[in-house]
Amino acid sequence: MSSLPVTDPVLIFSIVLISVLVAPLLAEKLRLPGIIGLIVFGIVLGPHVSKVLEKDQAIELLGKIGLLHIMFLAGLEINLEEVKKSKHHSVLFGLLTFFIPLLLGTLAGLYILNLNLLASILLASMFSSHTLLTFPIVSKLGLTKKPSVTATIGGTIITDTMAMIVLAVIIAMQGGEVGPIFWVKLSVFSLLYVAVVVILLPKLTFWFFKNFFSDSGAEDYVFVITALFVSAYFSHLVGLEPIIGAFLAGLTLNPLIPEKSVLMNRIKFVADSLFIPFFLLSVGMLIDPLLVFTDKESIIVAVTMIAAALSSKFFAAIIFGKLTKFSRYDIGLIFGLSVNQAAATLAAVLVGYDVGIFKEPVLAGTVMMIIVTSFLGSILTQRFSIKIVKHDEANQDSVKKGDVERILVPLSNPNNINSLMDLAFLLQPKASQEPIYPLHIALENENVEQNVIFGENVLTKAGARANAVQKRVLPLNKIDSNVLSAILKTVNEQRISKIIMGVSPRGKFASSFFNNVSEQLIKYCDKMVFISKYEKPFSLMNRVILIVPPYIYKQNGFLNTVNSLKKLGSELSVEWFIVSEEDTFQEIKTLFTSQKAEPKHHYVRSWKNIEKELTPIVKGSDLIIPLLARRGHLSWRLHFEQMPAMLYKSFEENNVLVVYPLYSQDEKFESAVEVSETLIEDLRLLELVPPENFFFNSADSNFVSVFKSLLEKVRFGFTHEIVQEIVEVTNDFPIELSKDIVLIHTRTDLVQEYNLFVVINREGFLIEKIENPHRLVIILLSPKSQSTQSHLNMLSQISRMVLMERYVESVIEADNYSDFRKRLE
Repeated sequence: MSSLPVTDPVLIFSIVLISVLVAPLLAEKLRLPGIIGLIVFGIVLGPHVSKVLEKDQAIELLGKIGLLHIMFLAGLEINLEEVKKSKHHSVLFGLLTFFIPLLLGTLAGLYILNLNLLASILLASMFSSHTLLTFPIVSKLGLTKKPSVTATIGGTIITDTMAMIVLAVIIAMQGGEVGPIFWVKLSVFSLLYVAVVVILLPKLTFWFFKNFFSDSGAEDYVFVITALFVSAYFSHLVGLEPIIGAFLAGLTLNPLIPEKSVLMNRIKFVADSLFIPFFLLSVGMLIDPLLVFTDKESIIVAVTMIAAALSSKFFAAIIFGKLTKFSRYDIGLIFGLSVNQAAATLAAVLVGYDVGIFKEPVLAGTVMMIIVTSFLGSILTQRFSIKIVKHDEANQDSVKKGDVERILVPLSNPNNINSLMDLAFLLQPKASQEPIYPLHIALENENVEQNVIFGENVLTKAGARANAVQKRVLPLNKIDSNVLSAILKTVNEQRISKIIMGVSPRGKFASSFFNNVSEQLIKYCDKMVFISKYEKPFSLMNRVILIVPPYIYKQNGFLNTVNSLKKLGSELSVEWFIVSEEDTFQEIKTLFTSQKAEPKHHYVRSWKNIEKELTPIVKGSDLIIPLLARRGHLSWRLHFEQMPAMLYKSFEENNVLVVYPLYSQDEKFESAVEVSETLIEDLRLLELVPPENFFFNSADSNFVSVFKSLLEKVRFGFTHEIVQEIVEVTNDFPIELSKDIVLIHTRTDLVQEYNLFVVINREGFLIEKIENPHRLVIILLSPKSQSTQSHLNMLSQISRMVLMERYVESVIEADNYSDFRKRLE
């Protein structure tokens, strides 16, 4: 039987792991936070109660590692976009939670505890600092990106840094070392250290991830943890606390480690299951509960310190919450997070005790203060976190009953399984309880059994990737003779809302870089579709180049798509760069505006030459996202359909994510034949084109002269002025609807109603801005007296002509109007 304290390292580690397992379970049974259970176990097992464990160097080392992990995770999980938007909140809270406790604590030290001025200020600085002891609670509940939590974390770094500076200055004054050289060394070394970490560490990490990235992720994890401890050590060297360096490392690496990545999951898993529990146990082992009740002076000091700490942190939270108009739940959460006294407080009191500023009663009072604030902070943080979660669930913008966010990931190529699954994790809403649906289709042929086995292996790999980030999956292995049919059936059966696919290994189909399945899926499926060309980890993306064609923002599914992309951008912590026409940018810029600043942008001069315009803009770390419409929609153009192939070829080193927005039932069309028959039946389009507005089989290759002669023939008013407008529009932006059709449109005061003209040349009209001849030109004249939306609706109806092959061929092949109508019968 081993004597106490236990000295066998294997037994020590076993006792600690049993405590880590049992303590949170018992605390949960008592409806207390697991953090309290671990601290209590530390008290009971520590040297002041049962003496089972001694707080030796090993326990102290692991405890420090746990504290550094807490601060590192705080930096990693903080919402940088929210910090940028509300950086003033962090500064305000940091100043309030530092100066209010500093003032109250100094007064309490001078007039209640009868300490001298230096001792009172150092004591007060202990109240000002706090430890994010309860941060794991908000992390587990998914509240780390809440504005109130972000402000608290930012304020924590400010107040802890200022408290550590006060400690350094007081100790230097006690030793008579304060002078100009002291201040120069502290400020210069600190600024130099911060600059090196902020500038050098991201570049080094980017280089490492780019050159040594692997699916196992072991190298990535070791590199990141190394960066954590090196940064913490150098922080100590320049006179700052290691926790400041740990937080700075996390903050610096934040954009490179997405929250839903495998790497982030590994960091959190190791920290939450091992190092952070060690820290909580070590805090408990410091506490001697009997000491407080055996000395009258210790009781007075403890009560004073507890009252000063609780009241000052409460006042700071209340004042900050009122100034920033946070809810009462947010204010309670801020108080729960910021009231905990542990690491920085212990550091200050131990240093003050060692140099003779404090005596034993202050040390005992500090221990009691840690007990009370830790218990109260844990309870308050858990209570208000749960209230916020419930409140958000009750008030969130919920979709219609029965609608769900479900992501389907069709898989066939083992090489892109991880990248497609990672993209699915990034796009899935954080609070979603739905699984990801990886799908493999085994073709029904003579090799069907081998296809099924291959599919099982593919889906197993997808499941392993999901398990690595603790995501649920529902793998589907379908047998079908047609891949497209199987995907469409799955979409309907599982009520899928998003589909994520990869680029075909062959790198092409028809006029784009997808495969035939993707092309047909885009045509017949109304869900949001993402098609990914993956070249490097998403964590290396610094900016999104979003390409927005004209009028696509008019689609009903546009806002839904933008919200999904903004979630992706938030996960990756990227900047937005909009590529669009000026009118389009003015319509959508507010969707991407932060801190009242417009996103960076580029106005497109020529969509046909978009490659040349993008080349000087795109960088190697950019994610290129073109938003494209399906055929027949208002914003569809032939050159947009060819854009993915161009992007794939011209920017081979970049990730490209082609996105087709969701469109609603009122926009939906089933097939070219059905559309054609419907329009012919009700003659909505043909009614706009009287027989005299057709010019069949012209021999003139200049459509403007044909159009002019047509206007003169029907004795149309303002012929010269209208022709001039059409020439200007043709020179600026002719719309190429297909290889046969060009649309020219204008809004003008020269007409009082809609006028549509159709001119045909079977050999093709030559248009300067378009390379190949086109056989059919449609001219739309819209009155300015009608609304812009009415004009857009007309353009949308005309755009559907590209789907009506029978109609188009009938117009081109007809000799006259009667012949044209006969061909349609």
